[in-house]
Formats: sequence, C-alpha cells, structure tokens
Amino acid sequence: MKIALAKRLETRLIVAVGLGLLVFSFVAGLFTFNYSYQQQLEQSAAQQRQLVKTVQAQAEVALFAANAEIANGVLQGLLANPVILAARIEAVAGANGFVAELGSRSEVDFSRAALYPLYSPVNHIELIGSLRVVQNTAEVNGAAARSALYQTSLMLVQVLAAVLIMVVMLRIRFINPIIQMAEALNTIQPGSSMRLPVAVKHADDEIGLLTQGANTLLTAAENAIDEVKAQRNELERLATHDHLTGLPTLRLAADRLRIACGLARRAQRKVALLFIDLDAFKPVNDSFGHDVGDEVLCEVARRLGGSIRAEDTVARIGGDEFIAIVSNLADADAVKSVAASIRDAVAQPITVTGHAIHIGASIGIALFPDDAEDLEGLRRAADQAMYQAKKSGKGRFAFANAAAGTS
Repeated sequence: MKIALAKRLETRLIVAVGLGLLVFSFVAGLFTFNYSYQQQLEQSAAQQRQLVKTVQAQAEVALFAANAEIANGVLQGLLANPVILAARIEAVAGANGFVAELGSRSEVDFSRAALYPLYSPVNHIELIGSLRVVQNTAEVNGAAARSALYQTSLMLVQVLAAVLIMVVMLRIRFINPIIQMAEALNTIQPGSSMRLPVAVKHADDEIGLLTQGANTLLTAAENAIDEVKAQRNELERLATHDHLTGLPTLRLAADRLRIACGLARRAQRKVALLFIDLDAFKPVNDSFGHDVGDEVLCEVARRLGGSIRAEDTVARIGGDEFIAIVSNLADADAVKSVAASIRDAVAQPITVTGHAIHIGASIGIALFPDDAEDLEGLRRAADQAMYQAKKSGKGRFAFANAAAGTS
C-alpha cells in the first residue's frame, strides 16, 4: 500500500521533532544571545578596569606633579582602546586644581563616568584626585551584540547538524525497521502460523519489543480465530445434536431422511421412520428426580444406537420421544426385526444410583413411499401408529398401514 508523503510516519516524526527543535532553538537562541551579550559587557568592563589599573600609577604621578604632559600621555593611552570614549584626571576640591581631559569633541557627560580614586604616590594613603573614564557605549554594545550573534549562530548550526544526524539515525534505526515490519505484517494472512522475525540488532530494543508484541497479537488472533471456529462448530453441533444424549436432533434427522428417501426412490427401495415413545418414564422423574431421568434417557439413547445399523439414524426429538430412520429396505418385514430389537433393548432394566428402573417403548412405524414422502407426513403417520401400539398394550410396535401388522 502506497502511503502519501504527508501521512508517512517518517514525515510526521520529522515535522514533530523539527517543530520541537525550532521552539527549543528559539528559546535557546534568546538565552544564548542574552547570556553572550551580558558576558561581553562584563568582559568590556573588566578590560576597562584592567586598562585603568595599568595606567593608574602614572595618573597619580601626573596629578601629584600637576604634569599635563604625563597626564595627556595617560589619557591618550586610555583612549587608544576603542571601548573608552573620554577620560579626565582631576584633583580633589581645594587641592592644586589640576584637570586634564581628553575625549570626543562632542560634549561628554562625565557625571556617568566610571570613577577611579587616585592616591598620593608618596604614602599611597592620601586621596589626591580621581580618574574618570567614560565608556564608548555604542562600541561596547555593538561588539557585545556581534559576539552574541556569533555565539547564537554557532549554536543554531550545531542544533541543525544534530537534527540532520538525528533524522538519519531515526531513519536507519527506527523508521526503516518499522516500515519493513509493517510490510511483512501485511503479508501475513489472518490465522496464519507465520510470525515476524526479530533481528539480532533489535533483540533488546523497542523495535524488538514491538515485533514481539506484534507476534503476540498474531498468536492471540490465531487463537481467537481457532476459538471462534471451535465455537462455531460447537454451535453447529448443538443445533444438530441433542445436548443431553448427543443424538442428532430433528433438524439433522430431516436432512438424513431426505437423503435416504432420494436414494431409495432411485433404487426403488423403502425407508422406515420409527416413532419411539418411552412407556412409564414419567414416574421415573416423579420418583427419582430429573437427574436420574436424564441418566435413563442417556442409557436409552445408547441402547437405541446399538440396535440399528451404522448407516441408519436415531434422533431425539424432545422429552422421552425418539425417532429412528432405517434406510434401504426391501419391504415392511425388513424393519420388524429392528423394531423388535429396539423394544427389547429398552425393556431391559436400567440401573441408576442403585435403582433398577423398568421402562418400555411403544413404536409407530411409517414407510416411504407407502405412507408419505416427506418428514412431516411420515412423522404424523408414525405418531398415529405409535398411539395404536400404546392402545394395544404398550411395549409394542405398530405400522401406519394396518395391513403391515402390529407386534
């Protein structure tokens, strides 16, 4: 299946990571710029203090001697540094009144200048004046901004390189294995025993865990499908077999009767439907309970199954009523032995929980095609014959066609 570029996991992952890194880069860029800017300002201030410290002794000598030449030399040395805009050496009030100043031709506000005290070169205790230094703010700020911009650009380049490396690694380590796993998963049919292979290099990572999870789901799906098939088979069995005795139900018996009648019609043979009703079964339930009654029904079902041929069918149609389908008969006499065998088998005592239980069977027999050509017709005819058998004394069998006889 072809996936659109915009919907690919790789594209969405890269976009998500890219947006995240873009926000991170913006915040980190602001922080880096501000930090670098402040650092540069602090470096400029430290540089100014160091520069003043180197000329402070000469400034003290110039002020003490009121020597303008030395003072100008000191000031020129200071202004040689572009970060200093102007400087002034001046004596304290009431002293010799010496003042030396050097700087921009424009008016400079020395009230905001950095103030450095000058002491007597003789005892280094007496305050004789001060050195005022005006910083070249434009130059300092420009240099700080340039340095901060360089640092920020370098950081962003590093982030971009890291993103590219990460994208390549994501592609190799995660995206490609996931794509391969998805393609392999699509080739596996539901319920198949095939499983995804786990690469050795991914045995202990998330890809391996994802593959194992997919295999677990495949196993669960296979088990679920098998379970559904088993449940469906069980439902089909319950729909066609009695839940107590395991005998076929009327639905399955009807299908088998249609098949047997079709074969008999082509071979010009007969099919017998035996309607079997148990005699004296109700007292069993009343006296011993339904659990014992169920045991009796199961034993009757086993005896009925043992009284017919393998190709014939015994079915329970409800309560204590059963039918038997005996196929491929030459005439009515051929089914008499089967009916007698069923009657005699049911009449044998049934022992349940130490009790010997005696019941019997009244059997009505209808023949295809003599009495009817469908299940309902044969069932009605056999049912009526069964009642005739009961009227004649129970424990007997009777044919729907009275001419066939009763026994």
